Amino acid sequence: MKKTILFITLISTISCNQSSNCEAFMRIDREYECVLLAQKKDWGTSGNLAMEGINPFTQEKCNCNKENRSFSIYRNEIEIGDTVIKRKGELTFYIHKKDTIISHEWECDGKTYNSDGTIKEILK
Repeated sequence: MKKTILFITLISTISCNQSSNCEAFMRIDREYECVLLAQKKDWGTSGNLAMEGINPFTQEKCNCNKENRSFSIYRNEIEIGDTVIKRKGELTFYIHKKDTIISHEWECDGKTYNSDGTIKEILK
């Protein structure tokens, strides 16, 4: 029993003290692509981004399922009829609404990044 408690405490301490690996997350998110006119969304309880619809450029049925939470934080902004665009090789996530375009720049550890992966300068 003492070994189990020690093991759990050790794992918790190590995992809590790890800083984010923004470079690795950026590489993963840069490879993700989603171009979709949302017709159905199924968020479930997992916090993932899961939508079905059509590609507005090809008119083919498609789905966007993102299993990590990088882009799922925007899911409450997406409604049926919105067009979601996240192009491969880029980091910006766009939501095209009827009369508005919302763009979300990629962030990690409180820093905002440009599409090329450099940290965006904040002008004061």
